Amino acid sequence: MNLNRRDLLQWTALSALSLNGVAARAEAWPTRPLRIVHGYDAGSNPDNVSRIIVPALSQRLGQPIIVEAKPGAAGRIATSYVASQPADGYTLMMLTAGDAVVAALDSKVKYNLLKDFAFVSSVIEFPFLFLVNANSPIKSFADLLFEAKRQPGRLSYGTPGLGTTHSAAVELLQKLTGIQLLHVPYKGTTALTDLLGGRVDFLIATPSVSLPLIHSGKVRAIATTARAALPALPDVSPVAHLVPNYEVNSWLGLAVPSGTPKERVQQLSASVQAAAVLEDVRKALAATGSMVAASSSEAFRARVESDLKKWASLSDRVKLDS
Repeated sequence: MNLNRRDLLQWTALSALSLNGVAARAEAWPTRPLRIVHGYDAGSNPDNVSRIIVPALSQRLGQPIIVEAKPGAAGRIATSYVASQPADGYTLMMLTAGDAVVAALDSKVKYNLLKDFAFVSSVIEFPFLFLVNANSPIKSFADLLFEAKRQPGRLSYGTPGLGTTHSAAVELLQKLTGIQLLHVPYKGTTALTDLLGGRVDFLIATPSVSLPLIHSGKVRAIATTARAALPALPDVSPVAHLVPNYEVNSWLGLAVPSGTPKERVQQLSASVQAAAVLEDVRKALAATGSMVAASSSEAFRARVESDLKKWASLSDRVKLDS
């Protein structure tokens, strides 16, 4: 084939464009469905939040997204599973603040939260509410503290299990006040059943679980773990009004196995942030009593690191690896 200089330049340019097009197609991602895995029951906060963001996130990424529950062991089962998955961005973990509790207090856990995950974006943040049965003689948080001091180790509280943020939040309260409470760990939401039946004295729960029961008159909220009262419950005071320096805000956020290509992590992060600010998504998340907290990958990692330091301060009180 004889080519003059002009033809050769055109041929070289067209070849470069063709090669670039092939490379672009090869790098196109994602090209198949993704999964969001969480470690709690269907209908739990991680499950509900995952399903709220999935339609908008799926539209941004151009692929279906399946929500998959692997409940048990305060989230350890799901977290261990995702940590072992291929680092290709197709399997995401809906981490909870409880994962930071476990990572800080359980030296035998089979993964390292900071080393085995790349952090995509936080999604929401929320406080907890201290709840008592509507017929309980405990009418306020001051009453709870009084009774706990009067009867050390007698007041019982239910949680979804040792190592959850729920249990760590009460451990922090005991550490700051010197009171002694009786922990009754449950699986799933059965602690609520026993609260309604009067078999435990109090528990703490997420707003998404609490608000319907509060509005129906079945339980009474006596405090929030946030620094300020919640807009939905302006008459419920923060624990910090009586216990200075007390604050517990939980969160949910997405992560992928460590080693996932940085550009995919950034693409996922940008997609989560864009999906979370959509009006219908924001309203649906607000209805769960949560605040949208979508963030950069770096900001989410910094938040996890901060929580690890906070909960490590309870290591003298809480042993998860015994």
